[in-house]
Amino acid sequence: MSDNKSHINHLLSNEQKWQHSYEQPISYAPLVQLANSSWVVPQHFLRYKHTLQSVNEVLESIEFSAHFRVLAAQKGEEIYLQVAVLSPDNYQKSASANEGKAKKLLFGRRWIVEENLPTSELIQTAFLALKVAREHEVRELFQLMQSGATSTPFNNHHDLPVMAQNPELVKSESAESRVDEVLKRIVFAGKSIELKSQQQIAEQHLYTVELLCEDCQLSEFNKKTIAFLTADPSANSFLHALITALVATSNDYVNEQFKYKGFARFSKHVVVEQIGNLSIAMRSPSTVGLCSMGKQHANQLNFEIDSGRAPQGCGQAIGGFLAAHGIEQPENAHLYPNYL
Repeated sequence: MSDNKSHINHLLSNEQKWQHSYEQPISYAPLVQLANSSWVVPQHFLRYKHTLQSVNEVLESIEFSAHFRVLAAQKGEEIYLQVAVLSPDNYQKSASANEGKAKKLLFGRRWIVEENLPTSELIQTAFLALKVAREHEVRELFQLMQSGATSTPFNNHHDLPVMAQNPELVKSESAESRVDEVLKRIVFAGKSIELKSQQQIAEQHLYTVELLCEDCQLSEFNKKTIAFLTADPSANSFLHALITALVATSNDYVNEQFKYKGFARFSKHVVVEQIGNLSIAMRSPSTVGLCSMGKQHANQLNFEIDSGRAPQGCGQAIGGFLAAHGIEQPENAHLYPNYL
C-alpha cells in the first residue's frame, strides 16, 4: 500500500478530520483525485444525518435576493424548509410601487428535509423552493382587465375542484379575442405591455413584447424585452405563452443569482461538458476504483437509502400501479422486501 493510500485511509477513519459533522464517509470510501489535483470523496459514498442545526449551517452559505429568505424549522421530528417573502400586496393597485411602499410578510409551502438527504440535494431543495415562491409572485403580478374588473387568471389560488366540476365554464371561449385587443387589457407589475413585433415562422408565431414596469421588486422584469412562440395566433395561446415566458424569466434569474458559497451551480456560465467530465471523474468505476469491501459498504448504503424512500402505508396502491402496467415485480423489488 502506498504512503498516499495510507494517508487517505487514515483520513477516512478519523471523523475529527472530516469537514462536516452531518456527513461522514462510509468505511472504505474512495478518494478521487480531480483534474485540479484536489482529493474528494464523492457524495454517494457519504452518510448524512441532518439536524435543524446542520440545515441552518448549509443555508447560511446560500446567497440570494434580499426579499426572499429560505428558513429551516422543525415540527416534532420533521425538519422542513420554508421561503419567507417580503412583498407588496399584489392585489392592490400599488403593487408595483417602489421600495418605500408597505410590504407584507408571507410564507411559502413547506419542503420536507429527510435526515439522510445529501447536502447537494438539500441545497437544490432550497433552490427549487425559491423558484416556486417567485413563480407564485409572477403569476399574481399578471393582471387582466375584463368585464369591468381586474382578474389574476394565472394565480395559484383559483378553486380547482370547482373548475373540475364545471369545466364548460373555463374551456370554451365565449368570443374570440384578438392579440392586439387583449394586449390593451394586460397589466404586469402595475404597468402595461407593449407589442414590439410579430411574425410567423413555419407554423408557429413569434411575438416580442416589452414590459413597461420600471420599479418592480422582481427587478429582472424592469423594462424587459421578451420573445416567445405560440402554436397558433389566438389570444388564448398568446396569454398562455406569455405567462410561460414570464415564469421562465424568473427562473433564469434564480439560476444566475442563487449561489452556494459563491458558486452559481445552474448559471449559464457553468460549462456543461466540464460538468460531464467532473461527473465521470467521480462516478466512473475506472476512476473510483472501489475495493471489494468498499463495494459492499456502498451497496449497503444504496440499499438503506432506496428502501427507506418507499411511502409508508401505500403498498396496495403501488401494487395496483404496477399491475396497471402489467408488472408483477419491478426489477428492483429486492429493495422492498416487506412492502410489495
